Amino acid sequence: MGKTTLLQKVIQKSDASFYGILSQRFQKGYYVTDIQTGETRILCSTDPVGIKIRRFYFDPQSLAFIERSLQRTGDILIYDEIGWMETESAFDIWKYLREPALLIVRQELVDMVSRKFPVTLFTVTEDNRDISVDILVEKVSHMT
Repeated sequence: MGKTTLLQKVIQKSDASFYGILSQRFQKGYYVTDIQTGETRILCSTDPVGIKIRRFYFDPQSLAFIERSLQRTGDILIYDEIGWMETESAFDIWKYLREPALLIVRQELVDMVSRKFPVTLFTVTEDNRDISVDILVEKVSHMT
């Protein structure tokens, strides 16, 4: 089970209302989906269109789409996943993050994110991934 699948299962099993985005890999890049509307867009790809950050080109319209998703309301914000785009200032995620939130963060960026946003780390491993959904649903129930 991957990170996004884990979040999807937590959303399904929890009584909380969620807002924000989920991302999903495809051959050339990543899709992004608004949790409340279900609308999906191409966030970035290797096709040379948009803002280049490292190896991907990010669609400016998709960044605006993410902003709209993060401005919705609900019990808990989900952002899947904080990566180089967010930390290299191409997209100012920090003005949208608010507690309570479930954030997926690239391993190499955890320290940077934890300096900017209060976090409790939860690491999903092969050994705990089968029980992780129930653990996170329980944690979410205490967040609302």
